[in-house]
Amino acid sequence: MSIMRWLAVIALLAGCVPADSAQDRHGVILLYHHVSDETPPSTSVTPERFEAHLDYLDQHDFEIWPLERLLTATIDGEEAVPDKVVAITFDDAYESVYTEAWPELRERGWPFAVFVNTDAVDAGHSPYMDWEQLRTLHEDGVTIGNHSASHGHLIARRDGERESDWEKRVEADIERADRGISEEIGVEPVVFAYPYGEDSAALAEVVGDQHEFALAQRSGAVGEYTDPLSVPRFPMASGFDGMDRFALAVNARPLPVIDSEPSPPGDGVREPVESLRLKLADGGYRHGQIACFSGGGERLNVALEEGPPHRLDITIGGRGSTGRKKINCTAPAADGSGDYFWYSFQWVQDAVRD
Repeated sequence: MSIMRWLAVIALLAGCVPADSAQDRHGVILLYHHVSDETPPSTSVTPERFEAHLDYLDQHDFEIWPLERLLTATIDGEEAVPDKVVAITFDDAYESVYTEAWPELRERGWPFAVFVNTDAVDAGHSPYMDWEQLRTLHEDGVTIGNHSASHGHLIARRDGERESDWEKRVEADIERADRGISEEIGVEPVVFAYPYGEDSAALAEVVGDQHEFALAQRSGAVGEYTDPLSVPRFPMASGFDGMDRFALAVNARPLPVIDSEPSPPGDGVREPVESLRLKLADGGYRHGQIACFSGGGERLNVALEEGPPHRLDITIGGRGSTGRKKINCTAPAADGSGDYFWYSFQWVQDAVRD
């Protein structure tokens, strides 16, 4: 399963799975940044849209769980999980979370988590919360997590930087944030959120020394096969926050990917990925109707070898050598509901250097 930490993985989407299946142990984590109509749309939802999201969850009988409870229940199997469970998270600790999101969530009695990049808070930069506001949230039951100190592209080595020096730099960055949160809030963060949602095998090893779970930024539900150091979340931002997509996201279930193997094998940062092989367990999806697409919507060539486990070979090559890469694989639910299982694969090639 360590390959799941390398390149990014896991996801989803809805369908009916037998009650005795481990796949029935699933949940969805939502990711927000700003809740404002005055901030960049690419990282924002308006207060009106955010309220509409919460209304949907309320009207459709979703249970909103604290993040750590959802993670330990779904991944570790520590307790039974109802059919409709969602956790709500915010990255970067923007002030609009305090002024706009918190009042809406507090009124409903719903928990949530905020991930803090501590250098910006220490410096008093706008539009971030300050430590007093974060302490107030913590006292109200809000989870405060580590989002690194610098919010840099932690997966990438700087030009000429040795791997051992990279590891020391990243370790110090993460520890500085842990220490700041511990001193200011009085808690040791259990969950880490990767800056920009970018993870790799090497980075996961560093993060895993101090944190039980780590969150990425790629669409997907959480379940038995989810790597605890590469947990998917559904990002919500203008243009991708419509109610149809929101309904699709929160009703998602994880596609049962047992293993993934990139070719050539590498960490997805320096070595190009030309193809991907997935090994899938049976489930409530129509495995013979899996279709895969690039982030730009181009349909990719796939070859399926019947199982179980089923083997799916995806041809990726020729997509360029730099930037963020994403592949989405979908399969309709076998129950005829019209829902889809959806696997999302993402990596960063030649990541931007600090």
